[in-house]
Amino acid sequence: MPPALLTTSLVNTVQIGSLYALMALGITLTFSVMKLPNFAHAEYVTVGAFAALIVSMAGEVNPLVIMLAAFVVGALAALASHVAVFKPLEGREVSFYTLILSSFAVGLILRYILFMIADYFNLFDTRIRIPLQIMLREGYLILTNIFFWVVPSSILLVIALTLLLNRTPLGREMRALANNPGLARVIGIPVERVKNYSWLLVGGLAGVAGALWGLQTAVSPLMGWVAIISVFAAAILGGLSSFAGTILGAYVVAFSENTVMLFLNYNFGLDLAYKPAIPFVIIIAVLLIRPQGFTELIKRAGDLQR
Repeated sequence: MPPALLTTSLVNTVQIGSLYALMALGITLTFSVMKLPNFAHAEYVTVGAFAALIVSMAGEVNPLVIMLAAFVVGALAALASHVAVFKPLEGREVSFYTLILSSFAVGLILRYILFMIADYFNLFDTRIRIPLQIMLREGYLILTNIFFWVVPSSILLVIALTLLLNRTPLGREMRALANNPGLARVIGIPVERVKNYSWLLVGGLAGVAGALWGLQTAVSPLMGWVAIISVFAAAILGGLSSFAGTILGAYVVAFSENTVMLFLNYNFGLDLAYKPAIPFVIIIAVLLIRPQGFTELIKRAGDLQR
């Protein structure tokens, strides 16, 4: 594979991997704190993208304002789904599988609400409106201002979430709830408040991820659903419990979908149409061979540092 093509694919890996990390951390947080693999997470991403799109249509709006709008709307959508659906089901002590099915149902409801909005305002496959500028051009490699918004914003938000979970009282309460919900109640942690904040955080991060995703591609009611399998693959690589493992998993999935797929296409003629199968292969391989994902690897690395 030519070096220029390799460089371009690695840049795409960094850009897509950063977005996958931002989305997948929300799934890991939901599973850790609420014990729910939430498939409606895809729609929180899409809701954020549509919020960003609508705000951007008001004129020349600063991208930070666009991302803030996406955070707020995504957070409210996640909290509303918790209050209206997941919390009542938890109160009835329904099975784990019922919660999964309910997340599919919530996702479908949100998705078709977005379809109706997109149809009414003719917003299908519309780009978020910020001026496009070429910042770097080297042969095949072209970097625009979109790259310099997407990658630093994703990385900074991932760092901010990590600091929140490890250095703040709310983060410690979230980790306590994730480790032992019963003990968390006994020692006086306000469980419902922590869950509400967790949902706001999950939805907000997903919304910003949707806005950043919409900066580099067209916004559509299916955009979150198209990405969700890759995002779940990243979270499963992290064992659905390790935030560091989830981040690493996001870049592994992005590298597989971009650089590895391009290598196989260039050297062996494998059709790029097989790209959507990669996250399925990763999920199946991890569940069969190493269900804990990178969790043990991250733990050992932490032990070595001590």
